[in-house]
This record gives sequence, C-alpha cells and structure tokens, in this order.
Amino acid sequence: MIAAVFFTLLAALSDQYLVGALAAALAGACAGFLIYNWNPAHIFMGDAGSLFLGFMLAAVAIKLRFPTNSVVVTWMIPLLVLGLPIFDTSLVFISRLRRGKNPLTTPGKDHISHRLAFLLGSRREAVLVCYLICCAFGLAAIFVSQATFGEAFVVAIGIFGLCVYSLWRFEFRRGGIRPQ
Repeated sequence: MIAAVFFTLLAALSDQYLVGALAAALAGACAGFLIYNWNPAHIFMGDAGSLFLGFMLAAVAIKLRFPTNSVVVTWMIPLLVLGLPIFDTSLVFISRLRRGKNPLTTPGKDHISHRLAFLLGSRREAVLVCYLICCAFGLAAIFVSQATFGEAFVVAIGIFGLCVYSLWRFEFRRGGIRPQ
C-alpha cells in the first residue's frame, strides 16, 4: 500500500494522471485489505494475491515517466519505491542459498519481518518498522525524482551502502539476526 501511495504521488508530480489513478486504486484496494489483515488477522492474502499486487506495482513502475529529469537518474526511482521488497527478496535468496535450501520453493521464517520481530520482540513493532522503512524509501524516491545528477547518486550510493550493511548485519555477521 505504501509503495502504491508513493507511486501515486510520483505520478501526480510528473502529470501522469492515468498512471496515478491506477496506483491510487491499487493503494485503496490494499488499504481495504489491510483493515482485515491487521494483527490479529481475520484473512490472509496468500500467494495469488501477493503475486498480483507485485505484478501491478511493477506495471505502474514501468509506466512512470519523468520527463523533467535525466534518464541516468530516473531508473533509480522505481527501485527506491520498491526498496524493501527488493531488499527482502535479496536477503531471503542469499540466506536460503547459504543454508543449502531452494530459494524459490522453501518456506521459512527468514524474511525481514520475521527477523525484526525476533530482534524487537513484537510482531506489531516489526511491521511498523517495515512501514517506516518503506516510507523512507518512498521519500528518497521523491527526492531523487527532483534532484540533480550528483544529488541523486549521492543518495543512491548512501542507500545502497546502508542496504549492503543491513544485509551483512542480518545474514553474515557472527551473532547477527538469523532465521530459526
């Protein structure tokens, strides 16, 4: 939902109202689902719903254009908005390969939300931290959409460094936060 909201804002900033309407409808659908999925959850989405949402977010990301900024900068914007899902997928993939498990079919509690719940001691706090991280990625994307070439790459390098450090902290550091 947070990514769809930021895609709506980015579409409005670049005068792409049809893409913005699609992103807003997607955000509204996610908000309606979130009411029933809040802890304690009454319904669960499953793979079919999450794959559809991922497809729709990817389609919106591909349709966004930023004519006032350089192509050298604008490719980063969708990656920033979808930063947490991309980071989570990378972390799970690396973690499962390191443990000799199939990264595509093996279920497990090695996602970032599970690791944060273990670290923080609360599922609700872990979810709220994930929401804050998504908002931070979205704000960075809005900044990059308006930034110059140098400013955008400073932000991108900083965020990439933070993600690499977080990956190391969660997976490679001795005594780090590992899956159970």
